[in-house]
Formats: sequence, C-alpha cells, structure tokens
Amino acid sequence: EDRPGGLLMYGIPNPKLDKQEVVMRRIQLMEQEGIKFICNAAVGDNVEAQLLLKDFDAVVVCTGATVPRDLPVEGRGLQGIHFAMEYLTASTKALLAGGADMTPIHARGRNVVVIGGGDTGTDCVATAMRHNCRTLTQIEILPKPPLERAPDNPWPEWPRVYVLDYGQQEAAAKFGADPRGYSMTVKKFIPDAQGRVKELVTVGVRWEKDASGALSQKQL
Repeated sequence: EDRPGGLLMYGIPNPKLDKQEVVMRRIQLMEQEGIKFICNAAVGDNVEAQLLLKDFDAVVVCTGATVPRDLPVEGRGLQGIHFAMEYLTASTKALLAGGADMTPIHARGRNVVVIGGGDTGTDCVATAMRHNCRTLTQIEILPKPPLERAPDNPWPEWPRVYVLDYGQQEAAAKFGADPRGYSMTVKKFIPDAQGRVKELVTVGVRWEKDASGALSQKQL
C-alpha cells in the first residue's frame, strides 16, 4: 500500500478509527523508535526476499487476509457490485488524498444494499450514509439475535445479542428503522439496460441443527 497501517489505515473507516489522532500518531511513535516503513513494496516483485534475509538478523512475515469471499450467484459480474474492502479502501484513500468525493465508488443518490453483517458490514453502512445514499438496506444471513443472552451464550463469552451499531444507528435516524433484514441471502442480481445491477432477488434462510448440534442452512 501507499501508506503504512494496514487494515487500520484502509480497512476501518474514519468514523470508527481516526487516522491522524490514532493510526498516524502510533506510526510516528514507531518511527521515532527507529522503525523504517517502506511503502509500495512487494516481496518477490520490487523487493528481493534473499536481500531481506541477508540484510537483517530476523524476518517476520505478517500477512493480512484481504482476499474477499465472493457470492457466486447469477448476475454477480454486473456493474455496481463491489467487495466491501474495495469500497472501504477507495473511500478512505480518497478522503486522505483531499476529499471523499474523489472516490471512484460513490453511493451518493443510490439505493445501496449491503450484503453481510459484522463489523465490515457496519462500516459499509456508515460509509454509504456519509456518501448520502438515497436508501440503504442490509441483508443478514443469520437470524435476528435475541435481546438477552441465550443459555448457550453465557458470560464471559462475547454476548450474541441484538444491538444497533454506529452504522445502523445512523441509518435508523435518517430512514426511521434498523436497515437490517435477517435470515435471508441473495439468489440473483438483475441488470438494467446498461448492464448495471438494478434489482436483487433474495431468498429466506432457515437454520437447522443436525444430530451433532452443528448448524446448517436451508434456503426457503
């Protein structure tokens, strides 16, 4: 990448993690301790692995899992469908370069559907809200969590309960309700006349436990 920081720099948007006050401050402290960051470097491309072994007493390989999980359904290749990290990275790079409006993937005035939940899904929701999207819907394949801990989710485990994270709070404040729909997934994307995604066909999902207690999903 063109800046140090990894996913803290480009994978988490500014509303959740400020780049100057948190990430850059930490990077600057590390530089003051003598660490040298070399950006736009790829081992085996413009950096020779053998030189690293020759020039340093130790080499630590730390890699991030940025390969996305695709959704192999009909219409997946239509224009207007993007991976989460592609969207978040482009937005943050544009913001740090001088303005969020410079991003090549902008949600302004668009009907946005975020497929998937978790922290990354919430970050996409919050970013689309800041892009001033027209509408926003989030699709969750899992069922809606309970309001209180279930018997199989005791303390000190992470509480698997229903909460409105910062992205959903902002969407609910603007559009009047939690944007999430539960127990569903996308079955097909439908194009418009220009080859852009126009509609999504969704299907309900029912989760069942087998004899061993393992969960499996069945499309309805």
